[in-house]
Amino acid sequence: MNAAILCVGTELVTGMVRDINAGFLAHRLLGKGIFPKWTLFVPDGMEEIASGLRFLLEQGVNFLFVSGGLGPTVDDFTREAIARALGKSLVFCEEAWESIRQAFYRIRGVEPPENNRKQAFFPEGARFLPNGVGTAPAFILEERGTRIFVLPGVPREVEFFWGLLEQEIPTLQGGVYRSEILKFCGIGESQLEEKMLPLLSGLPQSLRFAFLPNYGEVWFFLYGQDVPLEDQKRAEETIAAVKSAFMPYLFSPLGETLEEAVGRLLLERGWRVALAESCTGGLVGSRMTDVPGSSRYFERGYIVYSNEAKLTDIGVPEEVLCRFGAVSEETARYLAEGVRKKTGVDIGLGITGIAGPGGGSPEKPVGLVYVAVSDALRTEARKFQFRGDRLMNKRFFSQAALTMLFAFLRERDVR
Repeated sequence: MNAAILCVGTELVTGMVRDINAGFLAHRLLGKGIFPKWTLFVPDGMEEIASGLRFLLEQGVNFLFVSGGLGPTVDDFTREAIARALGKSLVFCEEAWESIRQAFYRIRGVEPPENNRKQAFFPEGARFLPNGVGTAPAFILEERGTRIFVLPGVPREVEFFWGLLEQEIPTLQGGVYRSEILKFCGIGESQLEEKMLPLLSGLPQSLRFAFLPNYGEVWFFLYGQDVPLEDQKRAEETIAAVKSAFMPYLFSPLGETLEEAVGRLLLERGWRVALAESCTGGLVGSRMTDVPGSSRYFERGYIVYSNEAKLTDIGVPEEVLCRFGAVSEETARYLAEGVRKKTGVDIGLGITGIAGPGGGSPEKPVGLVYVAVSDALRTEARKFQFRGDRLMNKRFFSQAALTMLFAFLRERDVR
């Protein structure tokens, strides 16, 4: 079986908002052994939505998910466009209107405006589903052997409706196979592939492999359609061999995200960490404290953006700032050591760089960052150079810092 996903929204097509729903639905479908054959994005337009729906129906998919455009405003066309594409009339559903009214009372304590009534209209023959976390109902209908699920565009509402719909979608054995996703940091995509290829030679023809770069991480997995059981066993053996060979770079067994993996290592050692961040403006601390339970290992963070803050808050010597500059290995080292000693923690991390777009020079270009990690025995510092806009650089800087912290902690496993 296979599926298609149609995401509606001008904000998605123009890049104003990044898609979340297609990725979420594709991931969940693969988990059920159903291959997401098509993902299509269309703007908020009657004909564009109708054309997109017709095109995907012509592909003969078993399941079609549509998200977005179910709101109450005049630019929400999805229900009307679907009715037009299928040659159906829109029918008012009193039960759906009552569910919308109850949602408004539950969320806002008021009666819904009259324009919300349009959310209670569905193509004839559709079955509506009440929304437990928002106001817009979803609906289901069948056409040409395809089951169509039409959902709101808010990501948490898509997740809610998936919880309702999951039982209506079969889980297939031997359909789409995907191995565990291995996530690596501290090694580039091309370098990882070159080193890993000997382990991948001789894989059965039913299996393919994928390397996916993601902001300083590389994700790897094996996949295929109609993979025989003996080939699946071979895939699991290969994954085990890859884990063993690249353990110093592998963080996913410790958490879904790098910050979760770092937190797990800190907990295992019973250590606490403190940060002195300059160019990242607290982003490393924000990422680390996004993890539930991080108060067990995260002590505090300082945003030392100015030279004065570096000097007075952390104790970076004025001589170092004058001689080497705020963006230097020496300053990063003093930040890491200073914050560790000031707070009495086990690990200190310092980060200083140039996010841009201004402030760079030929000697110290935009995208330059120094990261240092310090414990009672040693301090390690590294220089990184990235090439992105300001927000991308800050994200890359935070990733470099977490990668260094992960490697610093993981090294204790192999020393």
